[in-house]
Amino acid sequence: MAKLSKKKQDELIEEEIKRYDHIFKYLQEDKRQVAQRLIERVAFMTITLQILEDAIKTKGPVYLFKQGSQQMIVENPAQKSYNAMINRYTSAYEKLFSLLPKEGLTVEDESDGFDEFVMNK
Repeated sequence: MAKLSKKKQDELIEEEIKRYDHIFKYLQEDKRQVAQRLIERVAFMTITLQILEDAIKTKGPVYLFKQGSQQMIVENPAQKSYNAMINRYTSAYEKLFSLLPKEGLTVEDESDGFDEFVMNK
C-alpha cells in the first residue's frame, strides 16, 4: 500500500466501517450507539496500521540516518507509530467485540468434510 491520498484513505475507512456495521447490525440500539464510535475508531486504526506496515516493509524497522559526517542506525518513525497504535487498536478491538452477545448469534456450523474424512480413515 503506497502513500495514499486522503480520499483513498477515507474510502478504505468507509469500507472497513461497512464491514464492521455488518457484524454489529443485530446489536440492541443502545449498544449499537456505543459501538458506532468504536467502529469508526477501529476502522481508522485498521487502515492506518496497514499504511504503517507498508512503510515498515519498504524502509525496514530501522534505517541508517546520515547527517553530515554523522551516521547512526535509528528506528523507523513508522515502526514507533505502529508499536504505539497496535496496543491501542487491540484494546479498542477487544472493547468493541465485547459488546457482542457471548452466545446466541453464532452461525450454524457447516461441515467442511474434514470430520467425515478423518472418520473414514
